[in-house]
Amino acid sequence: MKSKWPVILVLSFAIGFTASAQKNETRFHSINTFGLAGGASKTSTAFQSVNGIQFSKWFSGVGVGVDYYHYKTLPLFIDGRWFFGEDKNGFIYGDLGYHFTMKNKPGKEIRYYDTYHFTGGIYTDIGIGYQVPLYKGSAVLFSLGHSYKKMGTKIGVKICPFIGPCYVDYSKYDFSFNRMILKAGLLF
Repeated sequence: MKSKWPVILVLSFAIGFTASAQKNETRFHSINTFGLAGGASKTSTAFQSVNGIQFSKWFSGVGVGVDYYHYKTLPLFIDGRWFFGEDKNGFIYGDLGYHFTMKNKPGKEIRYYDTYHFTGGIYTDIGIGYQVPLYKGSAVLFSLGHSYKKMGTKIGVKICPFIGPCYVDYSKYDFSFNRMILKAGLLF
């Protein structure tokens, strides 16, 4: 049940927002971005697609992406944005969700393993941005933020002493990745 809480949270948030927005003018938007994430590891890329509803200065949607930072993961999250300024071109955004691991085999960084299992974890992204309006409600977006993802792995190494049966020694590792993320994309 632990891994289902993000889906339940996303659905309840979307249903509540849709019900309250039916009385007023709303607009559907799709936001698709490309990002560069950098932290303690080398810089890598991230792609996201967020689809949702904008009501006045507020936007709420559901997003999915591919994040290549250190380990390739698939984040699923809710996205909230508040547009500010005279023309509503500036915005503050926040994402909260869960990311699923796309890789279930360690690379060169972990040697001498016999069994392994990667698990996903919490995913967050918070930042500030600016949009440059284009034609009929579309815009080019630029943003800078801080992103966090957590994951873990359980690795087993077979040990065979000279006398007696072989056994597997398990080690558990938890990874926390804090990084800055610079994104550019399109809103339509």
